Amino acid sequence: MRRVALVGNPNCGKSTLFNRLTGLNQKTSNLPGTTVDSHEGKVKISNEWFELVDLPGIYSLFTNSEYEHVVVSNLIGKGTPKPDAIIYVLDSSNLRRNLLLLSQVAELKIPAVCILTMEDSAQRRDIKIDTDELKSILGISIISFNPRITKDIKPVEGLFSQFSVGKPLSENADMNEKLSRFLEGKPNRGISTETLRRYNDIDKVVKKVVIRENKKREGNTLKIDKWVTHPVIGFFIFFSIMLAIFQGVFSLADYPMTWIEHSFSWLRSQTSKIVTNEYVVDFVNSGLLSGLEGVIVFLPQIFILFFLIGILEDSGYMVRASFLSDQLMRKLGLNGRSIIPLIGGFACAIPAIMATRTIKNRSERLATMLVVPLMSCSARIPVYILLTSLIVPAGVLWGPIPAQTLIMTLAYFAGIIMAILFAIFFKMLGKGKEQSEFVLELPTYQAPRIQTVINGAWLRCKSFLNEAGKIIVIISMALWVLSSFGPDKAMEEARNKARIIAQKNPESIEQIEQSYLLEASYAGHLGKMIEPAIKPLGYDWKTGIALISSFAAREVFVGTMSTLFQTGAEDENVIGIRKKMQSEINPETGKPAYGIGYAISLMLFYAFALQCISTMAVLKKETQTWKWSIILFFLYGAIAYLSAFSAFQFFGNP
Repeated sequence: MRRVALVGNPNCGKSTLFNRLTGLNQKTSNLPGTTVDSHEGKVKISNEWFELVDLPGIYSLFTNSEYEHVVVSNLIGKGTPKPDAIIYVLDSSNLRRNLLLLSQVAELKIPAVCILTMEDSAQRRDIKIDTDELKSILGISIISFNPRITKDIKPVEGLFSQFSVGKPLSENADMNEKLSRFLEGKPNRGISTETLRRYNDIDKVVKKVVIRENKKREGNTLKIDKWVTHPVIGFFIFFSIMLAIFQGVFSLADYPMTWIEHSFSWLRSQTSKIVTNEYVVDFVNSGLLSGLEGVIVFLPQIFILFFLIGILEDSGYMVRASFLSDQLMRKLGLNGRSIIPLIGGFACAIPAIMATRTIKNRSERLATMLVVPLMSCSARIPVYILLTSLIVPAGVLWGPIPAQTLIMTLAYFAGIIMAILFAIFFKMLGKGKEQSEFVLELPTYQAPRIQTVINGAWLRCKSFLNEAGKIIVIISMALWVLSSFGPDKAMEEARNKARIIAQKNPESIEQIEQSYLLEASYAGHLGKMIEPAIKPLGYDWKTGIALISSFAAREVFVGTMSTLFQTGAEDENVIGIRKKMQSEINPETGKPAYGIGYAISLMLFYAFALQCISTMAVLKKETQTWKWSIILFFLYGAIAYLSAFSAFQFFGNP
């Protein structure tokens, strides 16, 4: 089976063509030693199967980006099979830029054909390509084909029998040797001079094959860009679009997420009916199904976010947003494409970290991933609401602003400020290690192809399920073991205490017993064990258990405290917990155990600590190592601890 690689610039229609040819007969996986996705698929043409590889879109083979390294490795067969043939995909509306990559790859002397896309965009810009002349110059078969619009793909299939070695546009030294030196990190002197020489040759080609029918006509794209890329109005448009997107992620995902939760509740009830052994039932319901639910419940948010971002990318708007924010982001050691993941972090860090794949510079992508967890995600909201209600009741005003709203806002700003500080810190650490490049071509606006967008969003969901999902389920089951079992003597004593107390309120026997068993479990012992370490922050062993259990998901904190304080109905958690916590007295001081110092301390702890297994798992997947997850866990944990300690010591208890 012959291996055929699709090569082209970003946004040239290459991936759309790949999806049209392969349909659902494709897979995605990380290329060896990288975090870059490889899309591979099979296509049968004239009774012969071809393996099609959609390589990442790049502008040149010689720029310092992980994507360029991946393409080079594939083209010279280092770590992956070398392609038997190449399909060049060129954007007709910007042939000059596209021909630079083709001129470099052509010198590898791999049989190839060429497809000109975006013909409709070229027509809107009054550009016409003389394909016969271009075919004569390149020495390979060429067709014009728009994969976004044209339904009949037979012209493309016909090219698979016409692969041939073309003519190089420039005379240069052996390209294979240059690319090998490039991958080994050895300097290739004269690359800049060579690129200029290539463009001189390309300009000669462009003059022969590109015909501009009306040079004075201004396209709709230029008219729109006057507003969209405006330094003031453009930011207003951008933030309005982002607000709509993330509101959509919340509101649109709410229905499928609720359906998923109800489905798992039904599965738990069916398990309880079918299985008689209480330990098996508890393991399946609280361990396995809870772990699976914690994975699958994220899929609607991930799919909707990437679907909406995909529409922006396919329409040509996303590069405008990156262009607008690049100057600001660079001061923080990031780049313009970092703005989307950072804003996405307010919804959920998991899809936000995955969204950093659009950042091609390795160090800037890593820096963005490392600060995303500091953006206050939606999982923190239940914790913030509970702790805010401990400080002030609803309806209290501080000036014209509701007190609870102001406290919640300050909690969010604490995370933003810390993210800025760490972005600058990571910039200083990475200074000089990798030159940042930010080459942007503002493509013509176009209607997004929905099928391509859906495929891209679904591939992200599959990637999350296959990689991060396994880790989350395993750790969730481990947490179940710790919270369900304990020393035999301690567990028996807990049951006896629960029975005695429940005599006064027999209807609450199950909840009372659960509370005592949790305290006697290994998780409870762990809470007691860490109590001396968290006591300076104003926390007791109950808070310690809640901190441990909330590693599965931050919002679990509220549920754990509800169990510990036996507050009854789930809908009344916040009110019930607040009343119970406000009535708790510290036996050592005789003062309230959970006062303003405790609340502010815990809010800061949750604002900074990497208190999310799912985020750590996705970070591991995207960086291909546990190193950064572990470093951030301890680094942000230390910041969270010091901040919480300072807050408790300053505010104390009333």
